[in-house]
Amino acid sequence: MATDFLKLFTSLGLSPTETRVYLSSFELGPTSVQEIAKKARFSRTATYEAIGSLQERGLISTFARGKKRFFAAEEPERVVRHFKESMSQMTARLDDLSQALPEMKMIAGGERPTVRFYEGREALFSLFIDLAQVNPKSMDEVSNMDYFYDKLDVTYVDELRKVLDPEKIHIRILHRGKMRREPRKHVEICELMPELGDFHGDIWLYGNRVAFVAFAGKVMAVIIESQPFADTARVLFEAAWRICSKSQEVK
Repeated sequence: MATDFLKLFTSLGLSPTETRVYLSSFELGPTSVQEIAKKARFSRTATYEAIGSLQERGLISTFARGKKRFFAAEEPERVVRHFKESMSQMTARLDDLSQALPEMKMIAGGERPTVRFYEGREALFSLFIDLAQVNPKSMDEVSNMDYFYDKLDVTYVDELRKVLDPEKIHIRILHRGKMRREPRKHVEICELMPELGDFHGDIWLYGNRVAFVAFAGKVMAVIIESQPFADTARVLFEAAWRICSKSQEVK
């Protein structure tokens, strides 16, 4: 099968015009721009522009013979070296870009929320891993404990807790259902009033994240990374926490 050099060269970074001019020059050997333009089926102006670009890449050389100027395509080995050098430079630039991502995000116009979706048994693992990476000092949670433990076996819950050390995070939990363990020193709890209604999931607030977990059917988790969203949700949680706390004091 014959190689499609036009497709190959353009996939490596040359424009279609540069590729056709290089291949035409290579087939003709040292010749004038008029002959290259004729074979490549381009105007002299377009051909000159492509030749200039190829000269900058070191893929076409020029020399004078008498009063005429000739152009000659470099050997394919030089083309291979050029593409290897370009790839090496591109890799270095990508590394620079990766390191500059935080700086680049700072100059973005407005905040663009990042939304990630997970499902199945790996959903909660992904959520715990993200919590560990953010490593916040505090976290607020709304949870239906009955659905949490009905959907997930104790062994799975223990595996989840190995992902991070929750003892380092101050946690407040607004909950429905029965708590399966005594609250630890770093955990505050408040039971939601039954008349508020039922729900089948969790809401987590930590750092600049708002995470939703659904336990109805297949377990699903959605993590929204947005400071405005997190701030808004945190105000609502604070209002609910104060109402819940006062309700318990009355009891």
